[in-house]
Amino acid sequence: MRRRDFLYGLGASSVILWLPESLMADTLLRPGNDVSLRCLGNVNGPRYLDGHTADGSVGLAPDLSKKFSGTKWHVYNGGAGTIALLCKGSVQGNRWLDGRTGNGTVGLAPTSQKPYTGTRWQVVLFDNNPNIIGLKCLGNIEGPRWLDGRTGNGTVGLAKTTDPPFTGTRWEVRMYPVCIDSPC
Repeated sequence: MRRRDFLYGLGASSVILWLPESLMADTLLRPGNDVSLRCLGNVNGPRYLDGHTADGSVGLAPDLSKKFSGTKWHVYNGGAGTIALLCKGSVQGNRWLDGRTGNGTVGLAPTSQKPYTGTRWQVVLFDNNPNIIGLKCLGNIEGPRWLDGRTGNGTVGLAKTTDPPFTGTRWEVRMYPVCIDSPC
């Protein structure tokens, strides 16, 4: 019985090597999961994507404590291979992560439906690591598209590229809560 289990596991892990990168990335941000997103920018500062439901803004929080309830995100199917992220913050208000490609800002929208086309995100795998991703906004208006955490000042916006100097466009996906840096 153990040999059969070993061979089954070996076969299943081999299949993973043949999956397209987008499929592997989708498994990390699977609809129905609650996640946190940790910015991997190269400047010291706050790192966790934090929705501020009270005022509809988005920033970076220093940890995953209860004080920053907007660091928990629920993943939804955005259609056509995309995702939508709903902020689980404890205060009432707008909740959908919304990239505003016209001016390069990020905020929270009241719905993921039109006219809020910036609430659909394409997941892009970086460095062949299924935990390191980029989020590309698919809003209808041309402009910057990459979710960019600015760890130096704790803000979030959209960048034109994932290349330097935009080191905040790489994000580590963690199942929520994963309290490595601080107590939850």
